[in-house]
Amino acid sequence: MTEDTASPFCIKLVATQMKKLSTDVIIVEKSDVENCPEVTPDDVELLTFVEVYEELCKFIGMLGKIFEFVEKDVREKIDLLKELHTANPEGYKTVVALVHSEKPMEKNGKESGAVAILHLNRALEFIVEFMYAAVAATNDDSIPKICKECYDGTLAKHHPWIIRTAVKVAVYTLPTREKMLDYLKAGSVTDESLIRVLIDDVVSHGKIVHSRINTIYTVHELHKIA
Repeated sequence: MTEDTASPFCIKLVATQMKKLSTDVIIVEKSDVENCPEVTPDDVELLTFVEVYEELCKFIGMLGKIFEFVEKDVREKIDLLKELHTANPEGYKTVVALVHSEKPMEKNGKESGAVAILHLNRALEFIVEFMYAAVAATNDDSIPKICKECYDGTLAKHHPWIIRTAVKVAVYTLPTREKMLDYLKAGSVTDESLIRVLIDDVVSHGKIVHSRINTIYTVHELHKIA
């Protein structure tokens, strides 16, 4: 168990911070980041994105031991982004600032914040789709089937055959929908109807955030860096 699981997963925090990510207009100190626009209305604030993922990491951990490698990978990327922001707060204030900061340095692999964001954004699409589908289902529906369908429509296109094959097995170790709802309720939200409202917020704002990062990576031709 990682230190993130010390406090229960809080869907309310994810919904609040995801909305903040999708609605805030961010100002970057232009003098500190070469060629970066000062006002970036379609940008994503890095530390808030990391905070959302701190919570989502707990959700991933709930999915079972076979998903521990995913949780570990996400944690490493979160830690890297926090370290990069600490070393250069303005250069890593937002995703656009990060892109402009790293371009001259040609960072890649495990040292690259751009690579970390790319992987986390791909995973974000899967997580929000799966959370929504699982909550919208009934206790009689198959969670493995739901998870596999969400995976096939999102992350599978970025994974090699060996990982896609492993996921086919992993989904059958998932907890039941009832246990997943109990986990979602652990963060002080006990009403299932309120959970549905919060999940709707996570999904609607999460899709905006995902699309926004996708657009940034398309403009800067970064989709193929990893």
